[in-house]
Amino acid sequence: MCGIAGVWNVEEAYNVMHDVLLALQHRGQQSAGMVINDFNSVKGEGLVENVLTDDKYIAGNKCIGHVRYSTYGSLNEIQPITAHTLKGRISVAHNGNIVDADEKRRFIMESGGIFSTTLDTEVIIHYFSIAPYESPRESLQWALSRIKASYSIVLLHDSFLAAARDQFGIRPLFYGKFQNGYIIASEDSALKTVGCEQIYEIEPGTIVFFTDDREPETLRFAKRQDRFCSFEFVYFARPDSSFYGVNTHEVRKELGRKLFEEHGVKSDFIVPVLDSGLSGALGYSQVSGVPLEFGLIKNHYIGRSFIMPKNRQDIVRRKLAPISSVLSGKEVILIDDSIVRGTTMKVIVDMVKEAGAKKVVVGIHSPPVVGPCNYGIDTSRRSELIASEKEFDKLREYIGADKLMYLSVEGYRKVFEKCGVRGICMGCFDLNYPV
Repeated sequence: MCGIAGVWNVEEAYNVMHDVLLALQHRGQQSAGMVINDFNSVKGEGLVENVLTDDKYIAGNKCIGHVRYSTYGSLNEIQPITAHTLKGRISVAHNGNIVDADEKRRFIMESGGIFSTTLDTEVIIHYFSIAPYESPRESLQWALSRIKASYSIVLLHDSFLAAARDQFGIRPLFYGKFQNGYIIASEDSALKTVGCEQIYEIEPGTIVFFTDDREPETLRFAKRQDRFCSFEFVYFARPDSSFYGVNTHEVRKELGRKLFEEHGVKSDFIVPVLDSGLSGALGYSQVSGVPLEFGLIKNHYIGRSFIMPKNRQDIVRRKLAPISSVLSGKEVILIDDSIVRGTTMKVIVDMVKEAGAKKVVVGIHSPPVVGPCNYGIDTSRRSELIASEKEFDKLREYIGADKLMYLSVEGYRKVFEKCGVRGICMGCFDLNYPV
């Protein structure tokens, strides 16, 4: 999971890109990068505010950008990546994982190709270059038709900017009208933040081309087979983002309601694990009548622990602080979105008990994560997933909870059907993968 963005025909594109990537910072905090007019790049490790600084300003009206959460390739390789081809210069920023990248890299190298990075993103550039067409547009269509999943990309060429999603639409992508041009971003909330109008969700299996003096042109390169990542709704996306016209916050609340419907557990009050557990906790509270209380306070200057490459336990203790006066002597239900490795929840339960809680029930408003994700989430090995490695009671004991509640797979599916979201990927929950 990363955040990508593009700016076309907008004054002070550098500053606009800075603000868009800042609105996507939750999708990646390891590095940030931008390629702007004439393929000048500004890149660096760390947050947007520390990389895209005023002293590095470059004038221009078109650019693409990226915030990274690494799932493939070296940590110190920063997107967008740029190459010179016979069909013109191109630069690419990519969100997702190309599932057969290793095989495709080997095919290209056996044919004499040379890679300058370990990123799967570079496969797209090579396929663009070797496509049997002179036209850059047709070459891009050809390349993407041969790469099944998983990607949303923005691509800057000498003569156009392109935005595309794979045929399954696993990762999100939107564009909106801004001034005399357009902005592209991974989430519609980022476009709304900077004041875009007429926001559109890019369809799976399509490319949208942005060129001078024309309206955006959409071309299809593969049959649409929607399998949007449901984990975007559960954890990744901002609560003010919507996918398929459905708001993330509302889905999370409905997941929380369903969790109470399935288990019916009550306590003195509900404590949300901030921030992504808040909406589910609200839903649980609304239907159960159990009051919501902020027993944990979040330091918003610490990044998201799930997407940190190491030291997650230490990060959790710096990020969340229990309020002893609230928790002491109480029976509480901790509501969170998911348990992946288990290390984060174990630390949180320990902190809440250290603060004096008498009983701690953990409620998760998604099913157990039992399968790895090869589509852009850092769970590519099943051995990392605690729900896959431990029996239910052993898992509960490991995290230290007095009781553990998960939402069932069927209940999870019904929530999305109720909310009007169909064609989702639940592979990490039910092992039914689109590719």
